[in-house]
Amino acid sequence: MKITKADVLWVPIYSGTADAGNICVRRHGTHHRAEYPNHMWLPAIDMGPYGTVHPVDNPTKQLLAMFILFNTVTVRDGIDVKRAHEAFLAIDEYRQTISPDAPGAEDTDAA
Repeated sequence: MKITKADVLWVPIYSGTADAGNICVRRHGTHHRAEYPNHMWLPAIDMGPYGTVHPVDNPTKQLLAMFILFNTVTVRDGIDVKRAHEAFLAIDEYRQTISPDAPGAEDTDAA
């Protein structure tokens, strides 16, 4: 799915709940918030305290927002990096910008 349509849901490891450490990416507006009762969520283009990048803004800013969110969920909230990576693979732009030899990367040269 496109970055502008993606929401990231996660449960920080320090939540003390059975679903701690879970993460997923779902299409914006699919009423998915009940998936993890103790979750946090942000649109993939939200930079937290730095604001949200609007869908018509620069695609580079959107990528920056997505990678800031990736850092937040892994470093601050303790989500396993591989688990976060697997969830973020649902986002087209993530697959297209990670290292081409990373598991799940999109081969942009084949297009």
